[in-house]
Amino acid sequence: MAILEEIPEPVAAPAAAAGTEATGEGIEPFLGLSREQCHILLALYHVVDPTLEPNVPVLFPTMAEKFTEDRKERNSLVKKLERSDEVYAQEVLNLQEIQKAVFVALVESDMDTEKAREYLKMRSKDTPLEELTIQEVLSNGFLLGGVRDDSKIPEAERKKKASPVASPNFLAAKAYYDYAFDKFGFTMAAVQLGSFYHHEFKECQGENCQAGEDPEQMSLDYFMKAAVKGNPMAMHKVAWHYDQKGEWHKAIEWYVKAADQGYPDSAHNLGMIYQEGHPKTEPKIEVNLPLALEYYTRGLHYGYGPSGTQMGRLFFMMATDPNLRDRLPSTDRSYSSDPQEYLMTAISFFDKSATLAEWEALQFLGMIYGSKDFGLYDIDRAQNLFELAFITSNGGQQSFEFLVRTLSAKRTIIAEKLQQAEAATSAGVKPQAVDPTTGLKTCAGKDCGKVETKKDEFQRCAGCKKRFFCSRLCQVNDWKSGHKNNCKK
Repeated sequence: MAILEEIPEPVAAPAAAAGTEATGEGIEPFLGLSREQCHILLALYHVVDPTLEPNVPVLFPTMAEKFTEDRKERNSLVKKLERSDEVYAQEVLNLQEIQKAVFVALVESDMDTEKAREYLKMRSKDTPLEELTIQEVLSNGFLLGGVRDDSKIPEAERKKKASPVASPNFLAAKAYYDYAFDKFGFTMAAVQLGSFYHHEFKECQGENCQAGEDPEQMSLDYFMKAAVKGNPMAMHKVAWHYDQKGEWHKAIEWYVKAADQGYPDSAHNLGMIYQEGHPKTEPKIEVNLPLALEYYTRGLHYGYGPSGTQMGRLFFMMATDPNLRDRLPSTDRSYSSDPQEYLMTAISFFDKSATLAEWEALQFLGMIYGSKDFGLYDIDRAQNLFELAFITSNGGQQSFEFLVRTLSAKRTIIAEKLQQAEAATSAGVKPQAVDPTTGLKTCAGKDCGKVETKKDEFQRCAGCKKRFFCSRLCQVNDWKSGHKNNCKK
């Protein structure tokens, strides 16, 4: 009975195969991970960040739940419609309130529609349509066509019966929605019916339709009704229909109309179309990076995080692919002859999406800072970013793998540092302070403490080759204070 088209949540990590649960018996699985995956993660934190380890099983899921709630609020249909005529957002709010009230009434009435009608203090079901208010019409639509007790439906039949069109009272409910649109001009009633038939088409291939009905065409017809009246959500759904059919020019026409009313998904999809181009359609659609960037910018301006991620990805590709760079005209304000500038621009857009808790943007940033290829290597920062990506993706498998790799790399660095310290101690040489992430050394001079500003800036002791000094004076003082007796030439 849902009317909202929310952004799909990232797929959680799959459950472990049989026989993989051994090791951490006391670990309660979290964020969709298997017991073995949880054990691996906590074992790594035990070495890398032992103070965080005991909190991970509770802290990470709690944060993931909060991020999920925030994402739903940012991407709610009301937010997407806030830049268009306020009537459409009000229609959504109206439907949501009626939907909530009907759901409570059905639950309180043990799914008995007549008792639910009494609970809601509704007039008789025999009241003529023309005497009903819009609220009463919509309430009747929800009451007759909405919530069912799925527990009474056999498992084998549940998917087919989950379609709203399968409701035994669907035709009666449909009549109320049709009337809400025809008599009151309530566009979301047509969108609701379009969504019902779309669900029927995708999940049940029309099994619950009347003879001769084509659910895909009926879905489009209802969306088109509301789109023609000016509803941006309906415009986007019409465009999406043509997009999926490869009818790009029709898709563009309706995406533009929706985007001009501030609908973020449409602006984003226009960016995708012009970034990729469609040379086989007639007339062909050329790759147009300036136009793609313009629409992505609008999507991001509308608060749509994926547009920022896609811009970051596009600039990142231009930083590494000269052929793609050549597609951006030198007259464009984003043009640069320096690939490094494209990388910095990519990072700035990933950062903007990261503030909107977009896990893909966080993951891209983690890969950039976790690699030594871009001159920005910072393994601590990479770990923080991959942690956030893992949490905001609600335990996504790819984010989990990146986080595990980064924690493993830090564990190796810690082990190597300890090994070096033990070797230096056994040789009678005071361990040299080296930052494990940057490789920058601290001067071994007595009471000095200066740190290199760049790698290999300090001079190394020619004898033991294990101590480094910022100046000749520090080396002499260190020699006199005892290194003379421990230096192994």
